[in-house]
Amino acid sequence: MISPQNNHRGAWHFATLQFLSFASLSLLGTYGNVYFKRRGLSDIQLGILFAVPSAVSIFSPMIWGLTSDLLQRRKPIVITMHLVSAVLFPLFWFLSSQTFVLICIIMGLFSFFFRPSIPLIDTWTLDYLSNKGGDYGRIRSWGSVGYMVPLLLSILIFSSSSGGTAEVLLPMFFGVSGFRLLAAIQASYMPDMSPSGREKMDWKALKIYLHPFAIVFFFCVFVRSFVFSPFFAFFNVYLDTLGVTDNMKGLPWIVAVGAEVIMLAFSNKLIQRFGAVTAIICAYVAMAIRFFVLAAAPSWEIILVVQLLHAFTFGAYHLAAIQIINRITPEAFRATGQTLVSVIGGIGGILGNLIG
Repeated sequence: MISPQNNHRGAWHFATLQFLSFASLSLLGTYGNVYFKRRGLSDIQLGILFAVPSAVSIFSPMIWGLTSDLLQRRKPIVITMHLVSAVLFPLFWFLSSQTFVLICIIMGLFSFFFRPSIPLIDTWTLDYLSNKGGDYGRIRSWGSVGYMVPLLLSILIFSSSSGGTAEVLLPMFFGVSGFRLLAAIQASYMPDMSPSGREKMDWKALKIYLHPFAIVFFFCVFVRSFVFSPFFAFFNVYLDTLGVTDNMKGLPWIVAVGAEVIMLAFSNKLIQRFGAVTAIICAYVAMAIRFFVLAAAPSWEIILVVQLLHAFTFGAYHLAAIQIINRITPEAFRATGQTLVSVIGGIGGILGNLIG
């Protein structure tokens, strides 16, 4: 297993928080769309429903990010987001028979607390590393491990038959809310971190985002989200139509995230050698290949193989994007910078889900 940082035991706290947060995300991302499809939502309704989180991401990350920077606090905000989202998620089970509009409203409230949590955890982690030193990629790789573990368990828990009912996905609700609660508990034991030196907030410093390099970077973020949002929303629904059993729907993501873990373990050295921009370019090339192959309606075996490209389309891309935005953003606005990426991704996600 990859050590988050051998000479700083405190890094394990952040590795554990990453693990728990991504464990809840994996269950929602893998089985949430299948659940709503089995509740009777049409493909158009699914596209609209999963455009809601992207719409909320236009403003919610900036609200949480600016609040965190102004207060110079990460801990209470991260705890609040995990607790509230853990309480809201079961409403999808109890109120799923209600109108589509109500489901969209619940999705909006849930996403307001759920979506910005990962960027703020990243900011909190980077705060720690700026003071103590260490390798972000190794800590973040534990988030990927957390993403895989529930999917491995789903092979044992969910049915081995295809075309099941929505009710058989009840364990997903226990998993999502349970991991969110555990993440909140974990965060409560961690020391709050703020940017070293407490640099004074100078709003004029944000004009750096108008630099051509920053504009091109944000455009890349937009395009990637535009392409990937419908993929995440409909990929497992597509597997459902292929007759893939519930317990095996997580297998493509186990393969993908396994490749991602390996990439994250070594990507820091690779990016230091070749540069973050090169990593972004490689991610886009891999993304084109990945979708070209999937569009050809390949066999189950080919689907699993092409998922290995996730090492580049997410692993290399994510670490490069984190480093770029962290480098160009003034220290006092670190949380704002990380959440700004989510905002731009949210805009791309809306258009991607609606068009896709």
